[in-house]
Amino acid sequence: MKELIKKILSAGHVSYEVLLPVRFIDMWEPAVLAIKREGYSIKCNGQRGVVITEKFQQATAINIPYGHPTEFSIQSADGAEYNLKPGENSPSRDSIVLILRLFRMKPSRRAKEGRRASSSSRVGWSE
Repeated sequence: MKELIKKILSAGHVSYEVLLPVRFIDMWEPAVLAIKREGYSIKCNGQRGVVITEKFQQATAINIPYGHPTEFSIQSADGAEYNLKPGENSPSRDSIVLILRLFRMKPSRRAKEGRRASSSSRVGWSE
C-alpha cells in the first residue's frame, strides 16, 4: 500500500470510478473522480457531465460521514458537499480518502516550505 501511495503521489494524478447520488434515495450514477496535484474533478458519465472542478484550498474538506460505511464526502471551498462512494472496480473508500487528503496537504506544505526556503532548496513532490 505504501509503495502504491508513493507511486501515485510521484505521478501527480490518479482517477477512480465512483458513484454519485441521484436525487432519489439509494440511486447512484457512475462518475469519475480525477485527483491531481493541484485539485480534483468529478465528472458523471451521463447527461450531468462535469459536476465540479476545483483546486485544493484550505477550506476543502474530505470527510467520512458517520453511519455510512462505504461513503465519503468532499466539501468544496464554497461549501457545496459531494457525497461519493467507490465504484465496483475502485479501491476502498479509506484508500481514496487517504489519497485525497495527501494530495490536499501537499500544496499547503509546499507553500509553507517555499516561504521558509530559497527557491533552490525547495522540497518537491518526490518526498
